[in-house]
Amino acid sequence: MKKYLTIALTAAFVGVTHAASLSWSAFNIYEPKTTTPADGYAIYLFITEQNDDFGVDVTTKNDVQTLLTSGASVVTEAGKTYLQKGTTSIAIAAIGESSGGRIATAATGYNGDSFGSGDSLKGFAVILDAATLATAKNFTVTDEKSASWTSSMGAKTLAFGNQANATWTAVPEPSVALMGLLGLGMLLKRRKA
Repeated sequence: MKKYLTIALTAAFVGVTHAASLSWSAFNIYEPKTTTPADGYAIYLFITEQNDDFGVDVTTKNDVQTLLTSGASVVTEAGKTYLQKGTTSIAIAAIGESSGGRIATAATGYNGDSFGSGDSLKGFAVILDAATLATAKNFTVTDEKSASWTSSMGAKTLAFGNQANATWTAVPEPSVALMGLLGLGMLLKRRKA
């Protein structure tokens, strides 16, 4: 009996340690318009190929930039995290943090799904110049990378590479947009009078 238990535990350990996994990384992440390595910047990994994760309407780098500049927010619902504006959303597969201008992390799955044989995905990362979207003033979106598995084991990598020449875009401030709408409303009301 002990022999069978040992074999079962060994098989389980091997299965867990060799399960399909995804590593992702980026380096030379600098503070906007400087050569100072970024520390504490939030980095969101987005996977665009998983149709069951509400990402079907946000599939390109431009789609994410549009979503972020339109005032999207990060929401968590039923244990899954999304970048969302109205009915448009995309699942955040993982969140990392830069240290010394670098990010490197790994996952065996995301949003409750494991990677496995036949899975193929595309993804990109959004780097914020702060620890959260609510406090960020700028963001940049990496180019898209892809990975696929031919078995239920093996490690794949989304290497987003050197971000030294990243183009940073301003995150709109909700108060500025609100003040603009308020001003427009007052102007229209004044014209009617």
